[in-house]
Amino acid sequence: MYGGAADSSPAGSLLVRQVTYLNDEERQRFQLFSDGKIYMIELWRGVVNAILDSVQFSDTLGPEEVGRISSALLTEPLWNLHPAEEYQALVEALRSNEELDTLIRTRYSESELRRFLSSIVAELDHRRPWPEPPFRELPVSGWTRFSDADPIARIDLAWPAIQGPVRRMLRKPVGESRYWLLLQLRSGTEIALVWPGWPGESATALLSTDLATPIQDIVGEVVNSTALDPKFISIIDR
Repeated sequence: MYGGAADSSPAGSLLVRQVTYLNDEERQRFQLFSDGKIYMIELWRGVVNAILDSVQFSDTLGPEEVGRISSALLTEPLWNLHPAEEYQALVEALRSNEELDTLIRTRYSESELRRFLSSIVAELDHRRPWPEPPFRELPVSGWTRFSDADPIARIDLAWPAIQGPVRRMLRKPVGESRYWLLLQLRSGTEIALVWPGWPGESATALLSTDLATPIQDIVGEVVNSTALDPKFISIIDR
């Protein structure tokens, strides 16, 4: 999420280290499947740990930090969660009688952390209605839907360099040698990023099953929904 106070982006970048924010006991209750879905008994613990990691070096937990974290939760949701799920996780954390900071061990007291999380909940309420996330990750097991699709764009980046700007991980499906990421954009268009896009090359291919929407519009939405630099993207006409 969310980087620390030194993060120069407006909301910080999404956390990719999903399992890092659970201790050994909590990790036993956590399963991360290859299709990117997350199942966790205590979802609130992972959300809280991610937030605390983001503010552990912050000088204060004042309005600026409340606004920064709230913006990140709404514009760059953790994992594949919806803002409503993040909100509910925080509500459940505040309702619990458990210690909140069991892993990160920030400098702040339990009461300070509870006030901070309560302020985030209040700020999220103030920002209703919440915007829909720019995209939703789809199960990688659906990659075969794109197997006959022709690339609509070439991204001159290998998969390790793609993951940061897209804020998601490319995965290798069972029975497939390439790495895939499937997304549904806010418009409803489904796309796939696949690497390598072409044999013997390091570029990533952008595929889509949407034949009705102009390619320029699809690529434009991908650029606007991610931090991908357009200079690395070349449109391929159908």
